[in-house]
Amino acid sequence: MVDLALEGGTLVTPDGAAPTHLYIDGGRVAAVSTQRVSARQTLDVTGLYLLPGMVDAHVHFMDPGAPEREDFISGSSAAATGGVTTVIEHTHAHPIYDAQDLRAKANYLRGRSLVDFGLAAHVRADRLEAIPEVWAAGALYLKAFTCTTHGITGLLPPDLLQAFRTIAAAGGICLVHCEDEGITAAAERALREAGRADFGVIPLWRSREAEWVAVSTVALLARLTGARVVIAHASNAQTVDLALRERQAGGAVWVESCPHYFYLREDEVLTLGPFRKFTPPARARTASDVDEMWARLRRGDIAYIATDHAPATRAQKEAGDIWHVHFGLPGVETTLAMLLTAVNEGHLALSRLVQVTSEMPARLYGLYPRKGTLQVGADADVVLVDLTKERTLRDADVVSKAGWTPYAGRRVRGQVVATFVRGQQVAADGRPTGSPGWGQWLTRVPAPAPAPTR
Repeated sequence: MVDLALEGGTLVTPDGAAPTHLYIDGGRVAAVSTQRVSARQTLDVTGLYLLPGMVDAHVHFMDPGAPEREDFISGSSAAATGGVTTVIEHTHAHPIYDAQDLRAKANYLRGRSLVDFGLAAHVRADRLEAIPEVWAAGALYLKAFTCTTHGITGLLPPDLLQAFRTIAAAGGICLVHCEDEGITAAAERALREAGRADFGVIPLWRSREAEWVAVSTVALLARLTGARVVIAHASNAQTVDLALRERQAGGAVWVESCPHYFYLREDEVLTLGPFRKFTPPARARTASDVDEMWARLRRGDIAYIATDHAPATRAQKEAGDIWHVHFGLPGVETTLAMLLTAVNEGHLALSRLVQVTSEMPARLYGLYPRKGTLQVGADADVVLVDLTKERTLRDADVVSKAGWTPYAGRRVRGQVVATFVRGQQVAADGRPTGSPGWGQWLTRVPAPAPAPTR
């Protein structure tokens, strides 16, 4: 007899969807079958889809460091309500550089997360010798910047070359924020000298050219060194194509993107200012720009979707001019809803959705097949979804400390009904139901499955 039966639903895998019963025992998937199995508890989930929990590979819960913006309790609770069962977190305000930092943060977070979590470490030009030890200690990736942002010093090409050599030798993987330091710095100087402090400085300061130059350099260096590299939060189709060029030439290069590059427009910053201050900024100017991003997501040029959840409260977003207020958007609890809407609108197949939100990030960062799948033996991280249910996103419903969403007022179709982490229900109907501390610190599985190139 197993612990829990989810009977009558439709299980979604990268290969499609089929009516299936799912059985959970000891926190893991015990059986996937059309035949019923005896269980201590049975839930009738008829009419619902069963998805593997989202693996959000790029979040900032600011804890420790800036918990007034978000802490792990509020952030992981928001994640659970949005169908995210695993996060990979790194905090710029309190960065991890070595194995001691990593273990200290993992110990600090014991008892503070509702969902399972991995941790990433930052790369510093003067601390490259720490890379092998922090990777061996369990960091799921190394995070590097090509421009100084969020207080983290950017790496110039010579430093990046050496960092990639070190990461490749250690067997690691690097997520890189790509904006060229020289171009962004020159743009900032010119804008400030012109006395500009209007909202329009954002796309001029953090320009397309800055992103393209950095992506071209990073992807080339990845190919030359053999390092495994992920381009973080690609904002437009041309960025994706530049990375793809080096992958086609033999580089181990993948691309991450985020919902705001599919749904938000560049000109929104002119009226909404700090509430559209994130970097790289939104690039879409036309419907065609958005269509090109969906096309690249469908065919695998974009490997996975993350949220880059970097919240600040409304008061914090309004405390200062556009140069000084925080970068970033909240997103961990709205991403799956936005993507389910995309499925209903025909932009994305449901099978592809589970690839880009669950399987691929789990594979890339060494968590598969424990995470990212609902095959027998995997952790029972299950999201129950009603694809027909509609609602309007509202600031009042936000669980994150941010208290607002850039998608407020949007009608979405497709809703998370309940979220389970290792067989334990942690959220239902938009509210957390579990207790912080259920979430466990994750390190790589002993023999991680290799990530496909697409």
